[in-house]
Amino acid sequence: MSSYLFILCPPYSGSTALWKLISSSAAVSALPAEGQFLQEVRDILRQDPWNADAQLPWDRIKAAWDARWDHQKPVLVEKSPPNIIRAVEIAEHFRPVYFILMVRNPYAHCEGLIRRNGWSATESAKFSVRCLREQARNVMQLENTLCFTYEQFSENPQAISHRIRAFMPEIGELKYADSFRLRSIDGVVERPLLNLNQKKIEALSIQDLRDINSVLRENNDIMTFWGYKHHEPSMRDSMVSLWREIKTLASGHVSKVTETLRRLRERFGGSDSDRR
Repeated sequence: MSSYLFILCPPYSGSTALWKLISSSAAVSALPAEGQFLQEVRDILRQDPWNADAQLPWDRIKAAWDARWDHQKPVLVEKSPPNIIRAVEIAEHFRPVYFILMVRNPYAHCEGLIRRNGWSATESAKFSVRCLREQARNVMQLENTLCFTYEQFSENPQAISHRIRAFMPEIGELKYADSFRLRSIDGVVERPLLNLNQKKIEALSIQDLRDINSVLRENNDIMTFWGYKHHEPSMRDSMVSLWREIKTLASGHVSKVTETLRRLRERFGGSDSDRR
């Protein structure tokens, strides 16, 4: 009999990297995409994905996912991020079920939400706090759970792989030394697992950091629960932010000069090739 394994992880927090690591095992059957995006249930799960009060038809969802998994494999994996608010319901409908929980430094998490979703720093911080609280609740309410942070996972994938195998021996060998094709702050690249938090935090502006801190200071308890510390803007942060603004302004001026030259050529005739 196969076991269900749900990866509970907020968006832009390393869930795809963890999912690909677990899927590297020959004993695992993973859905072809996040379960929430499968055509059979997309209209249900993507209508209002972060509404904790939504009543979902779990029999229909389970039937759709079961039809896509290979039940000849001992472990069936799913990793849609909104599952962190549905974990208790999932535990009621999938048996036997196991959960792997992961969270990420909220500053790095906010950078992804700002860059990928276009959210403000304040709303990103509020969402990040919500995710941290949901995960803390999952830790306390769920059975058969394994919990670690993105930082632990990305900095020592070998140790985390060993913990996963101890948690679910049937999962078999995990190829933690492999390279994986992932989308990150550097774009879509293929490389080994590594911690990108510092680069992401450096991409935040000073104002972003201030706005994020205003939210996180009101939620010190959840920061302490997960062992995260506040990041106060430093002189280095200020210099990095200033340099980024200068490069942006310079790039804008170059673009304006180039456009002006193009218009002049169009107005007075001729082309670059005429001048060679």
